[in-house]
Amino acid sequence: MAPNFLGTDELNENDMLMEELPPEAALDGPPPDLDHLLQRTLGTVREERYQAVRRRGRITALSSTLVVAGVLAGGVWLGQGMGVGGTESVDALLQGTSSSGARMAVQVTDTEGGLKLVATVHGMQDGEACWLVVHTKDGRTFTAGSWRAHGGEVTLAGSAMVRAGDVTGVSVVDHDRLPLVTAN
Repeated sequence: MAPNFLGTDELNENDMLMEELPPEAALDGPPPDLDHLLQRTLGTVREERYQAVRRRGRITALSSTLVVAGVLAGGVWLGQGMGVGGTESVDALLQGTSSSGARMAVQVTDTEGGLKLVATVHGMQDGEACWLVVHTKDGRTFTAGSWRAHGGEVTLAGSAMVRAGDVTGVSVVDHDRLPLVTAN
């Protein structure tokens, strides 16, 4: 008897495997338009990536512009609140000299929240604890700032919850609340 290289069972198994394959598997070689399909697919991927990069660039530019605009608007707003914008006018300029030779000049400006003071004081004793005090028509006093004096001139900004029209004077007082110099 001759040897049986392929048995019936093996042929049936091969037939079953062939039935499971899609018809495209029986083609000889790749489809003829494969290069065109590959080029179209790569072109689509490139275009989508280009659009994503452009979109990201636009978002970055827009957000940067908004941040810069916000910073500028905040600076303008803060500048106006501090009187830098020039919209506030100085309501009073008070000056005074003490018998010991200390001098003081104070700009008084009315603001929405009360009173803003910019005082320039010269001639305080080195190391002296000083308080800037606002005096009103009805006898009240408001502390607007404090510092420790040194040998030179000091410019100090302060504020008080009172209207500029109610101010009768501004003093620099010592630790015992004795006036060192007063500007009227």
